[in-house]
Amino acid sequence: AAPARGAALPPDSWAGQLEMLSRWVEQRGAAAGCAERCYALDRLRITGVVGEGPLQFELSGGVLADGPVAVPLFGPPEHVRIEAVLDDGRPASRREAAPISFEGSHYYLWTAARRFVLRGTLSLGGDLTLLVAGPLNTFEADVTGGSVAEGARLSGLSGAAVHFSTEGGEAAQSAGPTVFQLSRAVRVGREIGFEYRLVMRSGTDLGVVRLPLAFGEKVLDVSGASGFRVEGGELVLPTSGRAAEMTISGTLPKVGAFSPDPRSAYEWWLFESDAEHRLTVNGGRQVDAAESPIPRTQATSRLLLVQRGQSVEVKVEPLAGVEVLAAVVREHRRTLVLTERGDLVADDALSYENNGIDYLTYAPGGRPIYLATDGKAQRIMHQRAAAEEVLVPLQTGSHTIQVQSLAQAATRSIGGTMALPMPSYPLTASRMALTVGLPESVLPVALLGGDRPVWFADAGDALAVAIGFAAAWIAVRPGPAAGRGRVRALRVLGGLVMAGLWFVAPATFVALLVGIATAAAAWLAGRLFRGASRAAAMVVLLVAGGLALLIGLFAISAGRYQSGGRDAAYETVASAPASARRAKDDDQVKGGASLAPGGAVLEGVTPVALALPSYARSLHVSRELVTEERAFRPVLVYTTSSALVPLALLWLAGVVVLLAAHRAPLTEIYRRASARLARRPEDSAPAG
Repeated sequence: AAPARGAALPPDSWAGQLEMLSRWVEQRGAAAGCAERCYALDRLRITGVVGEGPLQFELSGGVLADGPVAVPLFGPPEHVRIEAVLDDGRPASRREAAPISFEGSHYYLWTAARRFVLRGTLSLGGDLTLLVAGPLNTFEADVTGGSVAEGARLSGLSGAAVHFSTEGGEAAQSAGPTVFQLSRAVRVGREIGFEYRLVMRSGTDLGVVRLPLAFGEKVLDVSGASGFRVEGGELVLPTSGRAAEMTISGTLPKVGAFSPDPRSAYEWWLFESDAEHRLTVNGGRQVDAAESPIPRTQATSRLLLVQRGQSVEVKVEPLAGVEVLAAVVREHRRTLVLTERGDLVADDALSYENNGIDYLTYAPGGRPIYLATDGKAQRIMHQRAAAEEVLVPLQTGSHTIQVQSLAQAATRSIGGTMALPMPSYPLTASRMALTVGLPESVLPVALLGGDRPVWFADAGDALAVAIGFAAAWIAVRPGPAAGRGRVRALRVLGGLVMAGLWFVAPATFVALLVGIATAAAAWLAGRLFRGASRAAAMVVLLVAGGLALLIGLFAISAGRYQSGGRDAAYETVASAPASARRAKDDDQVKGGASLAPGGAVLEGVTPVALALPSYARSLHVSRELVTEERAFRPVLVYTTSSALVPLALLWLAGVVVLLAAHRAPLTEIYRRASARLARRPEDSAPAG
């Protein structure tokens, strides 16, 4: 009876064996393709006469995958021709030509044999170079009429180039080493440098190798050699053994025509230049710079493969550089205080950015008395004994400098102009701000030289003067007896008196202005209201006038606080504890009991900061982008309190004239006020 469906078949029956075979075929078909380690190449042996026809080769290996794979052989296909027969275990009568084709830079063999031997011939063209794709375990070359430059017995080849040479025998041995591989790099910058890498191998001892210095090379260093010397335009390199690798570096006088060494079949030439030079290279074949045997150092590197007998022409073109700022002053703040005796005390604070300058020649515009960097006091040094400039050491990065100096200025009794001393240095300042402090006796009129002139009066002062003229026009009423021309003249005089009062005593100006406005409002309320309403309106007006007076006085005080004088002591930015410790150490070095001479001025010690004098009023001016060619030269236009005495007398005369013109109205107001104060309460009671 037939076996039941799904029952297990005996393995020794023909049905069981067929089922096992079908399963094996299915597993083979479902297996994935080979990805790595698909083949192994054991040995490549080459025989024959170099340069006299094809060479015979024998390559043994095997396939590790379950199916046919492409086994890479030799190359390059454009210079190597292959004819071969594959021995894959089949009888000799059934052997056929090997299935060989090429892809990229090498031939490949398509086979699935677990073990194979490929025999045939290969013809080398061009420079007799054979590229072995590999990986190949061993390489043997038993050739006559020439030699293999890398050696007759090699191992572990992968992507290697094997060079055949028709030169051999004792004459070739004396001419130079069997393997002579020279790679060169020429780097153009502020000077022209070179780097040569020399690889030599031979069947006998290399001995002394001579390398011609055909391009005027100046050798500075040779690594990989026990020593070197230059004799008669040649570099003499003593070696020991059969192999040597050396790196030669130095400088070249110029670039021009370059050609390979006669002992080299070809050479790698790497040309590089910095950002200030541009190279033009003609000749040779340019290849990918990543293949250079010498490491690259510039992004502009170009690699050329130069064959024996070829030459390379190199031209260099220097590029014009653009001058840039190696250091810049971000902000310069200068405070200049004028004292009553004509002394000018200056305090400068600079913040700078430095990227390559060691010292700054700083002319402070006076006698320097203090120098600090980042709050740390420094000794004041000059380049020469009588030089005015101070040598300020600059640090790399962002830092601050503080400099104090003293100068003299002569002031005239009636006023004039004064050129304020400013420091000079060979750096560009992005912004320079100046604060000028003046004593009580010096009154500023204008400060010129900045981006905008600064005047003693601004828009707020003009508004106050206009309000003063309007108030005077309303308040000046000499009486009906005065003519219209006289009234107009008195009102103009009143406006001038109010304007002068604003500049002399702003608080009095505000009080008088509030009084005039309150009186005008009270007069209007007296015309509009009667009885209790009038009394309430008067109380409201008095309260409003008081509030307006307080607000005006507060605004004037705030304005004076922001732009007025400074009487507080100056606080230095120098580090007091560090200065104290340094002074203590210096005192111990000098013996601990040194007495201060006149003014406590000593030479060669670390200075201490001076507190700035107080000042009654100040002006502020600034300038953007200050250079030596576009210097900041501020000029102060001033007057003095002595020169204003005649104006003060004229102002007082104007006040007297106004009071005399209002004598009758003022007398009438005084009489009415006296009568109201003298009236008794019962006199105002109604009769009856």
